[in-house]
Amino acid sequence: MFSSRTFLTRFHEYSRRRRLISEQSKIIVAVSGGVDSTVLLDLLAKERDALALNLIVAHFNHKLRSNESDADEQFVGDRARQYGMEIYVDRANTAEYARHAHLGIQEAARNLRYEFFSKLLESSGFDCVATAHNADDNSETILLNLIRGAGVQGLSGIPAFRQDKKIIRPLLFARREEIEAYAAAEQIQFRTDSSNQKETYTRNYLRHQILPLIRDQINPNIAATLLRTSELFRELEAFLLHTARAAMGVISTEADNGAVTLAIPRLKSHPTLIQQYVVMLTAQRVAGRRPEYEQVGKILELTEGLTGSWVMLSDRHGVYRDRDALVFRSMEALTDFEITVLQNHRYDFNDFQFSSEPVEVSSWQFEPNTSVEYVDADQIPPGHLILRTWSDGDWFVPLGMKARKKISDFFVDAKIPLYEKRKFPILATKDGAIIWVCGQRIDDRFKVTDQTLRVLKLEFHRTPNGKDDLG
Repeated sequence: MFSSRTFLTRFHEYSRRRRLISEQSKIIVAVSGGVDSTVLLDLLAKERDALALNLIVAHFNHKLRSNESDADEQFVGDRARQYGMEIYVDRANTAEYARHAHLGIQEAARNLRYEFFSKLLESSGFDCVATAHNADDNSETILLNLIRGAGVQGLSGIPAFRQDKKIIRPLLFARREEIEAYAAAEQIQFRTDSSNQKETYTRNYLRHQILPLIRDQINPNIAATLLRTSELFRELEAFLLHTARAAMGVISTEADNGAVTLAIPRLKSHPTLIQQYVVMLTAQRVAGRRPEYEQVGKILELTEGLTGSWVMLSDRHGVYRDRDALVFRSMEALTDFEITVLQNHRYDFNDFQFSSEPVEVSSWQFEPNTSVEYVDADQIPPGHLILRTWSDGDWFVPLGMKARKKISDFFVDAKIPLYEKRKFPILATKDGAIIWVCGQRIDDRFKVTDQTLRVLKLEFHRTPNGKDDLG
């Protein structure tokens, strides 16, 4: 038979053992109006006098269910006043935000909600936010992550305490049916979110279809089992993080521009799990976000790849192989371009300067500076020239060679990281023949020979906006 008193004792003991709640704690209680959060509010209210807690209520109206959402807000406000607590409310059109941010509804709602909690923590000076995640939520999270191919962190489930966001979850010990039993025994009213029944959401499908089958056919205590499993994985996660941080001292170096380099031989000397965590921590340090497990695997594949191969970490950050190193750095967006230029003109663009001018045959001389080249003007068809970004199918005959070579292979041989390749425009005739890989090598077909009668001088210099000067 269910006992409210026993349940309250378990709540108290779990919070005490995990050091989630202590005397005189100042706690923001996140209340949606559903059974979990209204029960959490009641339990904390019962602990308030014994522990001298300072409690306030936070509610976020996602505007996803029209009048239902507004009724939820009203309900939570009424509950907070019944307990004599202040309430703080924020609202947003979550569906519109999701469209603009290109996110799923659930992810968008979570981002907005936690941003609200973060701001409220800062403005109120309170210690933490208590959310009502329970043991069944934890089971669903672990199964979802397992199905999607998560690593150790994903199989750690929902943590009882997130120090970075100051989130505590004192209901994580309890099954959903226990929470509902407590609400019934204590005659606690709550709101029912109709979207929780929609099995178009993957989590709801697991909740209503998969987990009941597991409980009926395999393990009736699956929630408790997965809670213990998540705790084991969390301990493993802590060990791996500690070991990886220690290993980074001899694997990584950081440049003044914030780029971090990992020495591949030293990285590969460690077990694969440690390699994964070193990569993950480095990516987080450079890009400010922890990469997905699958993305970590792709980064590690670079250790077996060619110089110049790369993986993007975010819109502005990436990692590429440079000989025996992985380089993590910020990468400004580079877009494709195609520009028409005339001979004997100078052009100043945002990132580089380009010019060409005729010179006397008798006055030209070879220069070791690759930002200046001389070509046979009579080998260039009359008319304009094209400056453009290179594409995968481009080829030319590098100076000194007789056979054609793909420009992508030329870049690899020149040990130019793939990301850097976009910084070297192609100068081509209007018919598509490549004259010069700017700043690198001219095509042998356009070289100056003893039979040359007219010489065209070409110059390419990267400007300060382009980060590096090739002159």
